[in-house]
Amino acid sequence: MKQEKQKFEIGYGTSGNPPNFFKSKFGKKRINAVEWINSIGLNSYEYLMTYGARTRPEAAREIGEKARIFGVSLSVHAPYYIVFTSDKKGVFENSVKEMVKTLRLAEIMGAKKIIFHPGFNNSPNPVDKIVKGIKEVKKKYHGPVKILPETMGKFSQVGSVDEILEICERTGCEPCLDFGHIHARGGSLKSPEDFRKLIVKIKNKIGVKKLREVHCHFYPVEFDDKGEKRHRAYFEEDYFPKFEHFLPVIKEFNLTPTLISESRDSQDGGALYMKRMVNKLNEN
Repeated sequence: MKQEKQKFEIGYGTSGNPPNFFKSKFGKKRINAVEWINSIGLNSYEYLMTYGARTRPEAAREIGEKARIFGVSLSVHAPYYIVFTSDKKGVFENSVKEMVKTLRLAEIMGAKKIIFHPGFNNSPNPVDKIVKGIKEVKKKYHGPVKILPETMGKFSQVGSVDEILEICERTGCEPCLDFGHIHARGGSLKSPEDFRKLIVKIKNKIGVKKLREVHCHFYPVEFDDKGEKRHRAYFEEDYFPKFEHFLPVIKEFNLTPTLISESRDSQDGGALYMKRMVNKLNEN
């Protein structure tokens, strides 16, 4: 991108619909969410299918058309019950089926990617099973929507940075970096240097291009010795990670990520805060 000053074409959005959406004139229907996103100054939206890929194709098409009109980039979070690590054949096969269904609905919607939770550390060789699951999905779905395994916050879950990078390396996928989840596995993100070390590690594995456009979830998190306990709000100062610490890394590596806020009951506030911080950086 040719420019005199460094500018960032970053995506800012919410995961699902925060309380302020339901208080707005746009009402309670998710069909209106992208218009609301645009009205408050955001440009990205993660549509949640976490409890099932049940969206009607007609509704998916209408959401996609609204997103096109209002200039909102869409992603989809896949159902929680997709579990490729299960030893039960029926669960594995149903997970493949549901992932394919989610991908097809996402394509109708015009979403560019789906994010999914990889599974649990409750069986031998869980990463191998996840890789197998993704490859089975790719045999059945040949469309443009990308599959993004997400870093996870509990030690009982597959989803450490190393595990996600291995899954991506073996399947051609790109990662979803959930910085709250990464921090919840031991409190590793408390300074700009912590973020820098992490980003250098990821860059060395997936390359500059994929890193530059990486999909991220951002919010502070509360955790214990088992990992993630709960999301916290972006304005709660006693919790990490903090976006201020990621900001210099964005500048150093010229990143243009999609930043999805999962700030507790304040996703919109968290996304707008990140946008304000980047805008200040651009002004300097």
